[in-house]
Amino acid sequence: MLCDFELLFNILVPNIDIKESGEVPGSVVIKHLLYYITRVRVTEDCGYFLRITKVKSIDNGKMYQKKVDSGKLTYSIKYIVFPVTFCVRSFLPKTGEVLVGIVYKVFSHGVILKCGPMQFVYLTVRKMPNYNYVSGENPFFLCDDHSRIENEVAVRFVVFAVRWNDNRRDFYVLASITGDCLGPISLNGLDGVEL
Repeated sequence: MLCDFELLFNILVPNIDIKESGEVPGSVVIKHLLYYITRVRVTEDCGYFLRITKVKSIDNGKMYQKKVDSGKLTYSIKYIVFPVTFCVRSFLPKTGEVLVGIVYKVFSHGVILKCGPMQFVYLTVRKMPNYNYVSGENPFFLCDDHSRIENEVAVRFVVFAVRWNDNRRDFYVLASITGDCLGPISLNGLDGVEL
């Protein structure tokens, strides 16, 4: 589900970045905000960050100094912390939501799909009624009505369960095609769902 959030992040900007760049401090703060959002990529509460839609405010920064001891050398780093309030659009998977994904791995026990920013959507054979595994060089699942689920096929599915994994910092999604209008579909030339 696409969601809009208003967030407040404290953005660290090394003092040297502002002095050497000669740029307006606001643009340097925005660069660091974009870099931070790209590194974070996803959170449990907000989902996958897609874009910043609006920067509402950049408050006054506070100067901090930190001493770093590298063993042979001790030096000091000065940086400024700017509280930044901004709006972001994100993709947060929810149970019961109908999505479309592209199959990229086929196993005897199910398939793994990619859907937008999600790289791991698991569709187990238990949630594929009337589909049977066919092994071979290019394995696939074949339904009684002769529809196939194989690599690079688009599949409409419903989100059956969602779990956040702290170690990988990603969502694991369990999919199902039990129900009407779910299963392999034709995208007419599209090769994936990109957000």
